[in-house]
Amino acid sequence: MAYVVGMRTLVALIITSCLIIPGCISAESFEGPYDEIYPVYGISGWEMTHHFEKDANNQTAETLTELEIEYSPESEIGAEFTEFWLLPGDNSDIKTVDPKQSNTIQHMYTGYGAFMSKFGVIDSEGNEHSMPLSAVIRSANFYLNQSQAGEPANLFIDAPNANSVGSAERLGVESTIGNSVAIPLTSQPTDITWQLIDPEGTVVESHSETLDVGEDYTWEVWLESPMRGSWLLSIESSQDVNIDQTSMVRMGYSGYTYSDN
Repeated sequence: MAYVVGMRTLVALIITSCLIIPGCISAESFEGPYDEIYPVYGISGWEMTHHFEKDANNQTAETLTELEIEYSPESEIGAEFTEFWLLPGDNSDIKTVDPKQSNTIQHMYTGYGAFMSKFGVIDSEGNEHSMPLSAVIRSANFYLNQSQAGEPANLFIDAPNANSVGSAERLGVESTIGNSVAIPLTSQPTDITWQLIDPEGTVVESHSETLDVGEDYTWEVWLESPMRGSWLLSIESSQDVNIDQTSMVRMGYSGYTYSDN
């Protein structure tokens, strides 16, 4: 989804930004000489989810997304624009483009988290307009799938990017374990135990369920304001049986609001 921001619609922006931007932008947030520059920005890839597919050995396949800023400013004094820039907020260098070459800047965030970025324009007279984003959001979904496995594997949930300005708003677990029929027919009932372990090694949630042959069970749990760091979804089976697993843990930043405090 893309958003367009322009100063001539400031009143409408103040109203709608509360709906579309995590952390409301006020009139005081705009920085620059409005008599000289009429800034218009298109923003896409603003609040997205990154996907992390794990295997039984904790190897990870990532699907990441880009932030893109489109610059369409107008000069009220007939000046030319000499630079468009983006400071991503993840400790990477500022990105700049020559307006004669391009009017967009892209940036790929690694990991997940909330990143305080800032972007703006400079004209040939030295005038500059800049605008801070309240936070670029990258939530995270971690997945682990198994079929006919000898034992359930644990799902490791990596810590957010070290440059994220905060931890997730909530953590969600949805884990389905099945006791599938083995060939030859040597299956038996088994007890499945889930444990959600925080970065300090404390078991914060747990559940046990007895599964007969051919049965499955889905354990779901949600936590508000989870501790920042690496989490673990531990899953154990009391018997050596054929295990099917579909697990997902979400670190959600939707609704995240940054505070200097």
